[in-house]
Amino acid sequence: MAAHMGYSLGTMQMLLVALCAAFCLIAAPAATADSEAGHEHMHGGGLPPTAPDDPDSGADLIGRPAPAWRFDRWIRTEPLSLAGLRGKVVLVRWWTEGCHYCAATLPGLESLRKQHACDGLVVLAAFHPKPPHEVSDRHILTLANELGFGGPIAVDRHWSTLERYWLDGHPDRNWTSVSFLIDRDGIIRWVHSGGEYHRSDDPRHYRCDIQYHDLEAALSAALAAPATARIEE
Repeated sequence: MAAHMGYSLGTMQMLLVALCAAFCLIAAPAATADSEAGHEHMHGGGLPPTAPDDPDSGADLIGRPAPAWRFDRWIRTEPLSLAGLRGKVVLVRWWTEGCHYCAATLPGLESLRKQHACDGLVVLAAFHPKPPHEVSDRHILTLANELGFGGPIAVDRHWSTLERYWLDGHPDRNWTSVSFLIDRDGIIRWVHSGGEYHRSDDPRHYRCDIQYHDLEAALSAALAAPATARIEE
């Protein structure tokens, strides 16, 4: 049959090899692209991990004194100051309405708040309306209740404290839903540069789970250490 078609058996074999090689060359870029996309998604929400020199990493803030805050008002608590919380470990998370990263994160912070309240942990949820505008306390409370957070809420109406902690001098930073863990001496010990972090067995939220465990480790160390310094406003 091969002779009738005008091709020898050897020629047919060479054509098949060439076709296979061409197919592999065509398929390889697609497979590489799928692999890279999958690797990025494994770090949670399609977000690549940040490098220490990335403006969104916050690594440069660790070990520095936390700035005094100037929130516009407080909900569920009397006004709190960093100096007044001397000897406490403080976790501050900025959040806002319609942020699914905040919705995924706040329930885990509520669990930490309840678990470690007697150990000296204070968890603050700092609401920053986006864009800045007036929001009633009643509406903010409704949002917090829907997200399962029952702790004290600071209202950063004009983003003034968010500017001091994160945005001032860094126009290249892309996130505002940031978190800071402050030790008993008022020193920043852990920073999350935005997005979500929580426990998860879902491979798509691998990074979220890792970062939550990083927070737990930093929190454990901060709770175990005694206060040694005086916090100045």
